[in-house]
Amino acid sequence: MEEATLKEDLIDKIEHADHKQLREIYGLITNYFNENEDEEGWDSLTEFHKEKITKSIAEGEAGLGTPASEVIKQARKKYGLNG
Repeated sequence: MEEATLKEDLIDKIEHADHKQLREIYGLITNYFNENEDEEGWDSLTEFHKEKITKSIAEGEAGLGTPASEVIKQARKKYGLNG
């Protein structure tokens, strides 16, 4: 699809979006641009936080974490949630 067609299609989708969709689109676009601007995020962390993150990644890769599905199941049971 050509650039002009892409722009027209996006504008049309935005113009016909309801309130919820518009807020979600705005969030996606804002996050996309913020993500590309924040390349120094790691450098702004303290050594303590860098070490914690690095350790957590290593634990996850070693299979020491709890799968998200299990955490969700436990939370639903604990708080009586459906779904």
